[in-house]
Amino acid sequence: MSIKNVDLNILMEQLTNRDLISSLNEWNNACLRENIKLYLVGGCIRDSILGIKNSKLDLDFIVDPFEKTVFATKELNKILGYHSFPLDIERNIYRLSFENTQVDVNGIRGEELIDDIFDRDFTINSLTISLTSFLRHAKISDTFFPINDYFNGIEDLKIKQIKIHNPDSFINDPLRILRAIRIASQINGKIDPFTFQKMSDSSSLMKNVSTERIRDEFLKILSNSDSFKWIGSLEESGILSSFFPFFDWYKPLDSSYTTWMNLRNHIRSALWYTEKIFKEIHKGKFPHCAELCEILNTNLVPEATQETLMKIAILLHDVGKPDTIRIVDNRLRFFEHENVGVRIAQEYLSELHFSSKEIQFITSIIKWHMRPHNLSNSQNLTNRAKYRYFKDTGKIGIPNLLIALADAYATRLVPMGGLPEYENFVDEMITFALTPGSIIEKPFLNGNEIMNILSIKPSKSIGRILKDLLEEQSIGNVTSRDEAKKWLLKYVDKKLIFK
Repeated sequence: MSIKNVDLNILMEQLTNRDLISSLNEWNNACLRENIKLYLVGGCIRDSILGIKNSKLDLDFIVDPFEKTVFATKELNKILGYHSFPLDIERNIYRLSFENTQVDVNGIRGEELIDDIFDRDFTINSLTISLTSFLRHAKISDTFFPINDYFNGIEDLKIKQIKIHNPDSFINDPLRILRAIRIASQINGKIDPFTFQKMSDSSSLMKNVSTERIRDEFLKILSNSDSFKWIGSLEESGILSSFFPFFDWYKPLDSSYTTWMNLRNHIRSALWYTEKIFKEIHKGKFPHCAELCEILNTNLVPEATQETLMKIAILLHDVGKPDTIRIVDNRLRFFEHENVGVRIAQEYLSELHFSSKEIQFITSIIKWHMRPHNLSNSQNLTNRAKYRYFKDTGKIGIPNLLIALADAYATRLVPMGGLPEYENFVDEMITFALTPGSIIEKPFLNGNEIMNILSIKPSKSIGRILKDLLEEQSIGNVTSRDEAKKWLLKYVDKKLIFK
């Protein structure tokens, strides 16, 4: 073991801003009176050294001896005023979550600290410091702290390298395979060749990992703005197929129809273009970027933004093609592949325990992703056509247009900016959706009024009339209650629905 002094100024700043230094000092003193040693370990040290300031602070503590973990956790609960919950009772792992802070309290693994550190995933996550030493330096406002570095993790941090120090790391926990990719993506790093080979060799063990844990790491990887690079690494190594089998589904098609298509390359390219479009939006170089940023940053669930879920949608948007392929007039056709894709995606996402909101969002994009392509070919794009698109697609209308744009680019494989007509179409559609009054939700007449005017009883026809009235209002053909009444009489006479 070597002790190295490193700058933990960011960690100190985060603890100070949360007013946690005094609480940690009280906790440490209470534990010392019971001959308990506390160690700070892992990601918070890593990120502070790298200069990464996360909005959420993750603290990871080791408790020595193991059998005192429950006592130490209860003391921390009492001092902070929050209640912990067990993550693994057998291994004495407990978690507290509060105010953008997460604290994990772990019973020491093994007889000595080095045994615990050896059992951790990567060298850069194996850096540790005793809480007593940390607080001593914090008291004198020293930002340089003596870190225990058993496996040269600081050297790997300098070159942003993910590296295992335990050859059995992935056997002990196969989810570390995805965690390696996720951390590399977060720090814009690289994976040590030996480590990457071990990841690939151990990919079959992923079947032993719970689908919820896989889902969480998959979402974190996709949340990176350059996830295309890391998804490519996962696919080329064979790791991706252990939990996302669809690229393997496409291989027979790509082999059989080499002159017509390469579905795997299309999906890869679609993800790449999707991320390029997102970057343009976040840089303010895309029409309506402020409104679009708000849409992309919206969380359907705490774990994922709509931007991340849209990447899953683009990866799955053509998943129905293998089951629907036909050759018609010497052309490959995929009739109804959207609807087949919805069914397949629903089954897959349910297996990974995505929420109903997430599944609805993703599968709705798959269902409607061809609609913008058809609309873009219209010689005269009317407001009525725009209105019907947004009424049919609902809240995914604008996200679906961005996905369709990426799909169009991935089909033609031209540089960004090379599809000006399609981009103008998307701009025109989004402008319509964002213009106040374009999509009216409340008709001038309600159902009771329609029944009174027409002297009719309740029926399904009332709903149809209300839907058509809203459309006429939205495109400007009906602008008042009086006009709505006149339209109603003409509508009934024209439709002959009550004759």
